[in-house]
Amino acid sequence: MEKRIAVIDLGSNSVRMTINLLHDNGDWEVIMKKRSTVRLSEGMGLDKVLKEEAMCRVVDALKEFCVLAKLDSCQTIVAIATAAVRNAVNRDIFIDRVYRETGIHFDVISGEDEAYYSYLAVTKSIPVKNGLVFDTGGGSTELILIKNGHMVHTASVPLGAVLLTEKFRGRSQAEMYRYVTMILGTVDWLDEAQGLDLYGVGGSAKTLGTLSLKEMKSVDEVHGLSVPVNKVSAIYQKVYSTPLSLRQNIPGMEKSRADIILAGLMPLTALMNMLGSKKCTVCSHGVKEGVFFRVRDEILKNEWEKK
Repeated sequence: MEKRIAVIDLGSNSVRMTINLLHDNGDWEVIMKKRSTVRLSEGMGLDKVLKEEAMCRVVDALKEFCVLAKLDSCQTIVAIATAAVRNAVNRDIFIDRVYRETGIHFDVISGEDEAYYSYLAVTKSIPVKNGLVFDTGGGSTELILIKNGHMVHTASVPLGAVLLTEKFRGRSQAEMYRYVTMILGTVDWLDEAQGLDLYGVGGSAKTLGTLSLKEMKSVDEVHGLSVPVNKVSAIYQKVYSTPLSLRQNIPGMEKSRADIILAGLMPLTALMNMLGSKKCTVCSHGVKEGVFFRVRDEILKNEWEKK
C-alpha cells in the first residue's frame, strides 16, 4: 500500500519538512514542502546554550508541521537534528521539551551521519563518479570525498553560515577567510580532492544557484545547475560590495538569507581556491532527502522480505 512519510530536518538556521508519497513499486513523489527560518543557533555563543526565544520559534514551527502532517495522514514521521542541537549543552532539555509540546522525538545525528545523508542525497539524484560534496548549514559544514562513486572520507567542521556570521560580526572578510582556510586545513585527507569538482548541498548552495540565474527559482529548478569558479567569485564580490541594507534586493537573493550569505559562501570560496576546482554543481536535495532514501530502502526491504 502507498505510504506517506514526513521527514523533518532541524538545523541551525531553519527547520524543514517534506511529506513524501511512497508507491508500492518504490517510486516516490514530494507532495508537500514546508520551511521556517528559526535561527536556532542564534546567540548560542561560546557557552553553547540554546536560547529561550530561539527554542520557542522552533516549537511554534513544529506545532504547525504536526498539524500539516496529521492532515496529510502521514503514517511515519522521522525527525533529525543537526549541529545546533548536537553542540548545545542543554540539548537534552530541549529535546524533551519538544517531545512534550509537539510529540515529535528528534534523533540528534552525528556529523558523520549528516555527511552520509548528504552523500545519499547527492548520489541518488546526480551522477557523481569523483568529487567533493560540501554541505554548509547554519552551524557546520560537512565534507564528503567521493571516488569511483563511493564515499571514501567524511569530515564535519564548525563552519556554518550562522556560526561564522556571529563569530565575525564587525570583523573583516579577510579575517573570516583566514579562519575558514585554517579550519579546512585540519582535514587531513583534503589534498586528495585536488582538482575535483564540488557539489554543494544546503541553503547557501541553493542561493548560489538563484544568484547565478539572477532570479528566484524553485529548488527543483536549480538542482543540477553547475556554476563555474569565475562566476562563483563574481557572485561573492557582488554580495560583498552590496551594503547589507540593500543585499536582499540582489536578483535571486532569498531575503531571509541575505544577512548570512557571505559566511555561507565562504567555505565554498575557500575550497575552490585551495583545491583548484573548476565548478560547483548545486544539489537541492539535502540531509532530509538522504534520510528519506534510507527510510524508503528500509520499507522496501521489509516489504520484499514479507513476500
